[in-house]
Amino acid sequence: MAKVAMLLPFAEMCNTAQELLVKYPNIHTMCVEHVQTNEIAARARALEQEGCDLIIARGVQARIVKESVKVPLVEMQVTTQELGRVMLSLKEELGVERPHIGLLATIGVVGDTAQFDDLFGIRLHRYLSVPQAEAGLVAQAIRDGCQAVVGGELACEQARLQGLPCRFFTSGTESMSRALDTAERVCYAIDLEKHNSAEMATMLDNAFGGIMQLDRGGVIRRVNRVACNLLEQSPAELLGRLVIQVMPGLSEQVLADVLLQGKETYAFVMDVQHRAVVANLAPIRIDDATEGAILTFHEGQRIIEMDSELRRELYQRGYIAKFSFDKIASRCRDIAPTLTLAKRIAKYPAPVLLTGEPGSGKSIIAQCIHNESLARRNAFVSLDCSAWLPETLDNMLFGNYSTRKDSPACLAELAQDGTLYLEHVEALPMEAQYKLLSLIQGKFLHNGSNRPVAASVRVIAATETGLAPRIEQRLFRGDLYYALSALSLELPPLRRRKEDILGWVKFYLGEWQKRYNRYVHLTNGAYRFLQDYDWPGNLEQVSNVCQRIVLLTEKRNIDEIFVRRQLEMVTPQLMADKETVVLFKDKKAADLAELLRRYDGDRAKVAAELGVSKTTLWRYIKKYGIKSDYSY
Repeated sequence: MAKVAMLLPFAEMCNTAQELLVKYPNIHTMCVEHVQTNEIAARARALEQEGCDLIIARGVQARIVKESVKVPLVEMQVTTQELGRVMLSLKEELGVERPHIGLLATIGVVGDTAQFDDLFGIRLHRYLSVPQAEAGLVAQAIRDGCQAVVGGELACEQARLQGLPCRFFTSGTESMSRALDTAERVCYAIDLEKHNSAEMATMLDNAFGGIMQLDRGGVIRRVNRVACNLLEQSPAELLGRLVIQVMPGLSEQVLADVLLQGKETYAFVMDVQHRAVVANLAPIRIDDATEGAILTFHEGQRIIEMDSELRRELYQRGYIAKFSFDKIASRCRDIAPTLTLAKRIAKYPAPVLLTGEPGSGKSIIAQCIHNESLARRNAFVSLDCSAWLPETLDNMLFGNYSTRKDSPACLAELAQDGTLYLEHVEALPMEAQYKLLSLIQGKFLHNGSNRPVAASVRVIAATETGLAPRIEQRLFRGDLYYALSALSLELPPLRRRKEDILGWVKFYLGEWQKRYNRYVHLTNGAYRFLQDYDWPGNLEQVSNVCQRIVLLTEKRNIDEIFVRRQLEMVTPQLMADKETVVLFKDKKAADLAELLRRYDGDRAKVAAELGVSKTTLWRYIKKYGIKSDYSY
C-alpha cells in the first residue's frame, strides 16, 4: 500500500487526525507528526529517502514541501464552513453592523470566499500572497480601513503588535476529512501504478533482449536488466540521460523520425560496447500524439578490431576504403533508393553483389558500404579478378598452405574481420569460386589444405556482365551466385542520372586540383556542356577528363571549347567507313560531321538539310570544333 505522512503545524491537530484516520483503512500512514515550519523541509527530505509515497501538509508548510521534494502532495485547505465560523465570531466581538475584515492567507490555503459579504454581513478584503509577505499585508489592511484580520501565525502576530483584533484560521474536522478523502483517491492511483510497474519490471527483467523506455525528448525513463548488462552500466547511471549519449551508435535522424514523426524503425544494426546489436525503435502513441518510444535490442557478435600496427600497415598498402555515403554527390531520384538500400544493408555482414556498366561507381559504393558497416575500422581489401592469370589469382586470394610460413598473408587473410571486394568476379576460376563460397560461409581454405579454419570476412562482388548465362555455360557456380545475389544492387549509368553529373565533375576537379596544386574555374557554358554530355565511360571518364582539364589548361578560366577538345581526345568515335577519322562522342557534333561527309563538305546542302542559314552552320562548325576541310 502507498505510504502516507501527515505533517501538521499544530500539535492539537494530531489528535483530530488520528481519530479521523480510523475511518480510512486504505491509507497506510507512516507518521502523523507536528513539525515546526523551520524543520519541515528537512523532515520531508528524510521521508522521501524512507520511501514515502504521499505527504499531507497545510499552508506555508505545504508550499515548502512542494519545493523541497518530488513526493506527491495533498494540501489541507480550510473549508468555507470553517472560515465562516471564524468570520461570525470576529464580527460578534467587534459589535459592528458591517465590519471591514481583512483575510490574509497563503495562496491555496482557503476555499471560495466570493459570497462571504452577503452571507455574513461583512466587507471582506482579500490579501492572498506568499508567506513571506503576510507581515507587510497587515499594515496594508490597516491602511485600507480593516477593523480586524483573519490569517496565519505570522499575520496574527503582526496584528497583535498593531493592537488589531485577529483570528487564526485552523484546520478542523471538515478540512482534514476533505484532505483524507483526496489522499485516499491518490493512494489508490499510486497503488495501481505500483502494481503495474511491478508487473512491467518483472516482464522487462525476464525478457531476453535489452529494453528501454524513452520520453518524447529521448531521455531514458525505464531500462531492464539485460540492457544494463549490455551497456555495462547500472540503472542509476542510465536513467535520466539522453539515449544518444548512452548509445552513440544510434542515429539522431532515426531517433527524430520516431519521436517527431511517429515512424517505426525496424531491425537496424548498431555498435554497442563493441557488439553488433539488432534494434527496433517504436513510438508510444497516446491520442494520436507521440509521447515517447520503446527501444529494444538483441546482442549479436562481438566486433573485433585489428590492432593499430596492422591497421597502419594495411593503410600503407592501400587496403582502406576512402569513400563514404556523405561524400557521394547524388541528387538523382533514380539512384536514391539504391543508396538508401545500400546504407541499410551495410550494417549486416551478408555478401553483396554490385552490377552496372564499367565506371558506374561500383567500387565507390563498395567502399561506402564498408565505411558504413561495423567493420569500418578494419581492412578493405580489393582485387580486380580480370587482371590476373587464374593460378596467380587463386594464390593471391587464398595463399598456399605449404609455403604459408614463409609467404605474406593472402588477401582473404588480410580481409579477416573486414571486407573483401572483388571486381569482375565472373573471372574467378571454378576452384577459386568454391573457396570463395566457403569463405562466405565462414570457412577459409588455404590452397593445398583440406582443413578449413573459421573466418569472418564480408564479401562484396562486382560484375559488368550477367552471371546467369555463365551459370548455364558452367563457367560460374550457381550456389555462389545465389550466395552473392541475396543482397544485390544495380547502379544506373551516369547518363541516367543527369542531376549527379555536375556534382561528380566538381568532386573530381577538386581532387585533381588538390593533388597537382593547380586551380581552375569553369565557365557556365563549360558546365552546361558537361551536364548535357552522355558520359559513356561513366565516372572513370569524368575523372579522366577532369584530370586533363586541370593538367593541360594554360589559363585559369576554362570555356566550353577547351572542355570539348579534351573530351575529343579521350572519347574518340570512328566515322563510318573511315578508320582514320575520329571525332569526340557528342551526338550533335557527330550528326553534323556525318552530314558534311555525306555532302562532301558542301555547306549549302548541309545548311538546307538542317534548315538553317550558312552563317548559322558556320557557327555550329566552329562551336563543335569540326574540321571544315572534307574530302571524301
